[in-house]
Amino acid sequence: MSVNNRLEQLIIKTATTRSNFSKATGISTVILSHIGSGRNKVSLAAVEQILMAYPEVNSEWLVLGKGRMFKQGLNEECIAELEARLDAVYLEVEKTKRAMDVSLNTLKVTISKLKE
Repeated sequence: MSVNNRLEQLIIKTATTRSNFSKATGISTVILSHIGSGRNKVSLAAVEQILMAYPEVNSEWLVLGKGRMFKQGLNEECIAELEARLDAVYLEVEKTKRAMDVSLNTLKVTISKLKE
């Protein structure tokens, strides 16, 4: 498996989307897309940005494909961070749902008034 493939796996495990991974690492979504398609290879600068944003990632795995994706002993920290991210996503979903409910109710009231 190539470093490009490992990066794709890492995106799925840590950020779920290229956009989220881009925000965390500072690597543009265009570059991530080019890496994913095989057009570009992962640069040393990109590896540094990834390891700075995700210190729990095993650099040897990322670069050489050896060992595990995450460093041992950091699983608890990684889990806690991922759980915090999950909680943040749930909060954002609830916030969006409330806003959508308000919009739906406003539209219903407007339609009712137009029918009168």
